[in-house]
Amino acid sequence: MAITFTVVQRKNPQKPTAAPKYYANIVGEGKTTLADLAKHAAATSTVSKADILAVLESTFTQIAEDVADGKIVYVGEYFTLQAGGSSAPADSPQEVTAASIRSVRTIFRPGKMIRDALKVAEFHKKG
Repeated sequence: MAITFTVVQRKNPQKPTAAPKYYANIVGEGKTTLADLAKHAAATSTVSKADILAVLESTFTQIAEDVADGKIVYVGEYFTLQAGGSSAPADSPQEVTAASIRSVRTIFRPGKMIRDALKVAEFHKKG
């Protein structure tokens, strides 16, 4: 399997009169669901799909709760998740409160296994 990309044309906003350039744009192809992961794990082990789904649901629920509690969640050599965000500026430290936080996002850092898999990934042009 390979990673699919399309070709997109983009102008440089800093040089509006310059000719546009063409870039590879990686696109998602298909999807893998939690049920798919459980089915695969069940096929390669002696544990049933239902048992695997129960464990995965419990694990991901705990991951979500821990990230919401401000913890950095290390999932082995697979990935790390944590909360990040941005806030409004203030003139003094005393003016910074929880209300200063404008947005919250999830920071995903791939681990060694995912980084290594992407190093050897193949690409193909869509269409």
